[in-house]
Amino acid sequence: MKRESSREVFSKFCKSILEKDMSQFIELFDDNALFEFPYAPKGFTQKLEGKAAIYEYIKDFPQQFDVTRFSEPTFHFTLNPNIMIVEFEIEEGRTLTTSKPYLQKYISVIETKDNKIVHYKDYWNPVIALVALLDTASLQNALNEQ
Repeated sequence: MKRESSREVFSKFCKSILEKDMSQFIELFDDNALFEFPYAPKGFTQKLEGKAAIYEYIKDFPQQFDVTRFSEPTFHFTLNPNIMIVEFEIEEGRTLTTSKPYLQKYISVIETKDNKIVHYKDYWNPVIALVALLDTASLQNALNEQ
């Protein structure tokens, strides 16, 4: 039962991104949720604490990215029924600031409680994000700083 409700939360997560509905997106999170980006490059957000911080970070996502299709997710459940690992990809997407493709692969570790996300650990390829978001000179500078 918990696994199905966790899958449903993830489905709503993806749907809200596709529909560019950040109000719906943020309602999936607990007030004290933690959102982490372990692979984020230096100078980029690594951790967001609390629903308000997550919303502040994500609210302008639809003005930066146009995601139109995700792959079918693969779910892996742990012994803890509240924690799942999800593998998925953006199969169709682009950045709106550069018009470059944004085709990202994710492995996300998601903990839910009472149908809310309490902890989201987002593993993604930072090089794909940097190439999509930055011009050549800015990309070179970002890579030199790593």
